Amino acid sequence: MRLSDNDPSRKWTHMSAEVFQIIRSEVFPLARTVGISCGAEPLANPDFIHHLQALYESGVPYRQMVTNGTLLTNKLIHSILRFPPTSLFVSIDGADDETHAVIRDGANLGEILAMVEKLVAGRGRKLFPMIGFSTTLQKANLHQLEGIVKLAAEYRAASVGVVPLVPYEGLNTIDRVVDTNSAEAKDQITRAAQTAGKLGVEFHLSSEITDRKSAHPCSYLQDTVFIDPHGSVFPCPYWNTEFPLGNVLEGFENIWSGTEYKRLRNGKFKEEDNCLQCPEVTSRTVEVTKARQ
Repeated sequence: MRLSDNDPSRKWTHMSAEVFQIIRSEVFPLARTVGISCGAEPLANPDFIHHLQALYESGVPYRQMVTNGTLLTNKLIHSILRFPPTSLFVSIDGADDETHAVIRDGANLGEILAMVEKLVAGRGRKLFPMIGFSTTLQKANLHQLEGIVKLAAEYRAASVGVVPLVPYEGLNTIDRVVDTNSAEAKDQITRAAQTAGKLGVEFHLSSEITDRKSAHPCSYLQDTVFIDPHGSVFPCPYWNTEFPLGNVLEGFENIWSGTEYKRLRNGKFKEEDNCLQCPEVTSRTVEVTKARQ
C-alpha cells in the first residue's frame, strides 16, 4: 500500500540465497518470532516454499506470514499445510467486494475467501496455521470493522488485527487516516470488539507506544529487526530505508551490538533517523518519510 506499481523507481527484488542463508544461520537461532514478509507479498517470491520450509525446520517458536491472498493456489496451500507457520494473516480491508477492491487495487474478496476456506478445510483438526485477518484501518472501511469481524468468524479465522493507516510522504493518504480517538471511531471499534467477543474472535487494535522500561520509549529497538531482500537491516517498519543500520553480509551480531544501535537505544538521534515522525508517537497525524528518491 506504500508504493504504486506504476512508480518507475520501484523494482521487484527477490532475496538472494546468500542473504537468506545468513539470516537462517545467524538470526533464526536468536529469534522467538520470525515473520516472512513486511510490506511485501511473500507468495510472489519463487523460492517462498523453500524459505517457509527452512523456517519450519529452524526451531523458531512463532512463525508468521502475511499475504493478500491473491496468489494462493491449491499447490501453495498444500505446501503451507506441509510446512505450516504458526500464524497466517490474510489482508482483508473490506466486508464487501466493492470496498475491498477499492482499497486493494481490484483484488477479488470472494476469490480470496474461497482459498482461505480451502486452507482451513485442509488443515482439518490441526492447530496450525492459525488464520487471522489483518485490516488496515482507514476512513473507507471504518464502518465495516464489525462486518470484517463477522467474516472472520464465518471463515474460522481466530483473530482480526487492525492497524491504522500510516500516511507515507508523497502518497497523499493523510486525508484517509482515521482519528482513533474520535467518538465515531471509538464507537465503531467498540462495536467490532464486542461482536468479536460474542463470536469467539480475538480483536486487536494496534495503538500508540505505552510505557517502556528502556532509555528510549520504542520497543522495536530492544527486540525487533527488519531485514530487506538486499540484507539491509532496519530497526522498525517506519524507518527511512535510505539509511540502513548495516547489512547482514557484515555479520548480524556486529550490527545488533554495533554503535548505531547503541546510539538509538540511548536516545541520541540524528535528523535522518525520522523517529520524531514515528506514527506510533504522532498518532499518525503527520506524513512519514519512508524512503527518499
